[in-house]
Amino acid sequence: MAYMRKLKSTLAVIAAVSLLAGCGEKKTSDKADTTEAATTTAAETTEAATEDSSSGSSVSEDELVELAKKILDDITNDNFKTAYDLFSKDLKAQITEEMLIQGWQGIKDEGGNIIKINDAKTESEQGMTVVTLPIDFDKTDFDFLLAFNSEGGIEGIMFMYPQDEDIEPQVTATFAETIVTVGEHELKGMLTMPKNAEKPPIVILIQGSGQHNMNEGSGELATFNELAHGLAERGVATLRYNKRFFQLPELQGDGNYTIQEEVLDDADAAVKLAKSYVDEGKVSGIYVMGHSLGGCLVPTIGQKNSDVKGVISLAGTPRDLVDVVIDQLTAQKGEATNDITKESLQQELDAAAVMKEGNDKDATLLGWGYNYFNSLKELNIGETAKSLDIPMLFLQGDSDVQVYPDKDFPLWKEYLDGKANCTFKLYEGLGHFFSDEDGHLNKQVMDDTAEFIKNSEK
Repeated sequence: MAYMRKLKSTLAVIAAVSLLAGCGEKKTSDKADTTEAATTTAAETTEAATEDSSSGSSVSEDELVELAKKILDDITNDNFKTAYDLFSKDLKAQITEEMLIQGWQGIKDEGGNIIKINDAKTESEQGMTVVTLPIDFDKTDFDFLLAFNSEGGIEGIMFMYPQDEDIEPQVTATFAETIVTVGEHELKGMLTMPKNAEKPPIVILIQGSGQHNMNEGSGELATFNELAHGLAERGVATLRYNKRFFQLPELQGDGNYTIQEEVLDDADAAVKLAKSYVDEGKVSGIYVMGHSLGGCLVPTIGQKNSDVKGVISLAGTPRDLVDVVIDQLTAQKGEATNDITKESLQQELDAAAVMKEGNDKDATLLGWGYNYFNSLKELNIGETAKSLDIPMLFLQGDSDVQVYPDKDFPLWKEYLDGKANCTFKLYEGLGHFFSDEDGHLNKQVMDDTAEFIKNSEK
């Protein structure tokens, strides 16, 4: 399976600030020893590689790995010019040296100090060699990706949150996991069954926007990993699976797909699989729980699938996604400290304004096309939720800076005013991932979710 996801050489992906339209991941759990810094500059490494390739052949994969390490070392030591000099003409047209500096500052602010640089991964894609250096920071981990042309020039650069490719089932005293496949694309998934409950209810987990694995992150602290295990300990089964374009990035095309292709069709397939477990007598009622964008979509999934007995929204919103993006970009621009960053954010705001008008079918915003945003708008999320008679639970952290507790959460209540089948819970001090200060998923959130499901089963 391809490790590389769709490469975008823009400030939006080098910056560490997470938008709802690119929902970030939680940190991994365990760290290791520090890595000794390299002493040769990237420019010197490139020159040596070029001399070794004087016959005209391409720079070797091993040489590009060493070059990527030197570039990272230059950046971490605030020597940006030597790295920037290797940018291709096209990349320099998109990212200035100042933008590179600001982007790295954002990574440092969120990641903290580097603990370890792990073994490199390489992949050939679109005529380029992509080198990935997974980095353990003391706060939030990142993968550093560089796309090289055959001469060793940099065509793309990205810091991205890591996600595990291969997730193995676990068996403990309280739960047992089994690998499953979901839908016609055979998406890898995991069925987590509690040992302390006979014929338990089952919850299907739907990730936020962006291309996520079944855990919605990497390591033991990944949101859905903790959620699945925590709910199992409370007598609730879960089904989670890779998003389609995480597992099969080649299906993304130019990014102008719809929300049906990205999420909803596979969610329908997951409900069908869960229904087979009901028919076998393995589980009882089916519920759907979504985080962030997934939390926006659970009313639609519930409406489309009569077998769903209830839905839970974690940090979702009934608002138009373009409006949420505009709010987030505006906030970032207000906090920006230099003109170049402000200009870049204004360009995205201008693109958002065009997308909001809805008249340009060639418009793009943050890498997504018109069809994507329009397919979301057509769902009429608030009205869809209003039409449902099944139990609904809406959870929100009051410190969330991606989905707003003073704007998005009250809007659910406005749409659903007077409906007895809705429960709303606001958690003090919790952010977008509902994590406590130690990085673990808040236990009250899991308690409330399990209680809601069990009460809905009565």
